[in-house]
Amino acid sequence: MRLKGKRALVTGGGRGIGRAIALAFAKEGADVAVLARTESEINAVAAEIKSFGSRGVALKCDVGLANDVALAVPEAAARLGGGIDVLAANAGVMCHATVDDMTDEMWEETIRVNLSGVFWATRAVIGPMTERRWGRVIAMSSVSGKIGGAYRSAYHAAKHGVIGFVRSVALEVAGSGVTVNAICPGFVDTQMISEGKSDFARFSGDGRNEEETMNMLRENIPMKRFLEPSEIAEMAVYLASRVAGGITGQAFTISCGSVQV
Repeated sequence: MRLKGKRALVTGGGRGIGRAIALAFAKEGADVAVLARTESEINAVAAEIKSFGSRGVALKCDVGLANDVALAVPEAAARLGGGIDVLAANAGVMCHATVDDMTDEMWEETIRVNLSGVFWATRAVIGPMTERRWGRVIAMSSVSGKIGGAYRSAYHAAKHGVIGFVRSVALEVAGSGVTVNAICPGFVDTQMISEGKSDFARFSGDGRNEEETMNMLRENIPMKRFLEPSEIAEMAVYLASRVAGGITGQAFTISCGSVQV
């Protein structure tokens, strides 16, 4: 087991990529705390974690609120036995709007959850990690952090920010035994994408309905498919493992060939 004895924290751990990462960590022997806003979802994931023989902790937390993160991370560390060895800062939201139609609330929530949430969670774990001379921070960016995208400027701005943050913090802690990396998925078959069908169709500008738009998006991907959450989770397990100790400050694209940067 690649993560035996490690204590992991996953934000946005109730569904989609976060759930897949939490379960993959547990299968590799880690005890895992999952944070998210929906209690029923994180409670279910914690139960699944326990079914693998690992300790599972569920804590309600809105990572877009600094105080929520400041309270939840130390509690998670205490309930896992006194520390966090691996952080997967995964929570994210997406909104669609033209720049002139985007409200302050839409912009601020997207930046808070996708970027500030990564900062707040990292800030809460990085000191103890460096003191212990071992740790892994894995932040969820996106291919949207490497390219532009019309009608999703707040999301793209936040995901670009995650990569810049990761690269900077990696240099701050280089040599301490702590690595800091980002994962940049393309389209993943998750509830967030499913819930965004109407927005993708509305802003496609070509009159396609929701299903036609989803099919068009798949056809534009070289492999003609969306990713599965488990594919992202496997990269997270690798980056969290001992053998990835020489990898830091990197942003790994997983996109079925759609973005080659």
